[in-house]
Amino acid sequence: MISWSDELVEVIARRRCVVVIGAGVSRNSVNNEGKRPATWEEFLKECAKSIDEPEYINKLIEARDYLTACEIIKNKLTSDTFINKVEQEYQKAGYEPANIHESIYKLDVSVVVSPNFDSIYDNYATSVSLGTVTIKDHTSEDIANYLLGGNHRLILKSHGTINTPSKLIFTRKEYAEARTKYVLFYEILKSLALTHTFLFIGCGTDDPDIRTLFEDINFAHGRIPFHYMTLPNGEVHNDLLEIISDSMRIKFLKYSPEKNHSELTQSLDELVIKVEEYRDLQLKGSLKW
Repeated sequence: MISWSDELVEVIARRRCVVVIGAGVSRNSVNNEGKRPATWEEFLKECAKSIDEPEYINKLIEARDYLTACEIIKNKLTSDTFINKVEQEYQKAGYEPANIHESIYKLDVSVVVSPNFDSIYDNYATSVSLGTVTIKDHTSEDIANYLLGGNHRLILKSHGTINTPSKLIFTRKEYAEARTKYVLFYEILKSLALTHTFLFIGCGTDDPDIRTLFEDINFAHGRIPFHYMTLPNGEVHNDLLEIISDSMRIKFLKYSPEKNHSELTQSLDELVIKVEEYRDLQLKGSLKW
């Protein structure tokens, strides 16, 4: 089980934490046929089957150069065909929310960032909150309005949402274009990273947006508080984790990946209890929010 630090419990309780949910969270969901959302690697490999001579694309995928592989696939299939495949996999399959989505929602943080194309958590949070959460993506120009006062619960779709597939960020070119065209969005993320603690759940260590953002902040501003990332045991070599931790100021919280990563959900359930206890015992009594 994950051992949650007192510092992390406190910043979550005080709503000074941004939770980032990756594809590993969505993988907990299934549809009526028992299907789980494909990982990005699985999805690209399936798309490559529709292309003549896919071997060189598979080599890119195996080298984890997903952006280049995706750009080639999208060009070969045409944009409309590729988008249709994305919609079939991540929207029309009808995935149900899982217990992990409930646990994340119960942390009751002000901002959740999701690079996922699917809307599993978005739909769950909208339903449970009776429509009171606000969902914005990287193209939105009014995000700052929803960060004032702390009374909003905001979901930021950092790569776009399947509900507007033409604005999704897939390829290396689209990443580069987005960082220039939607600079306000990335400035907001940077501001949040300087004022809040980030907790990454179900995310990998190779998201280009995240790597660039946190490396820039670390080297531009010197010593900043550590952020946190949950990670399955053995997924990334310790030598590489040391480099990432040093360059991005991230502490890794490891857990067992057995039984479909059930230990992560159980650990998050414990975190919810710790946060609720802190709010009840430390904050309500002292009124020091």
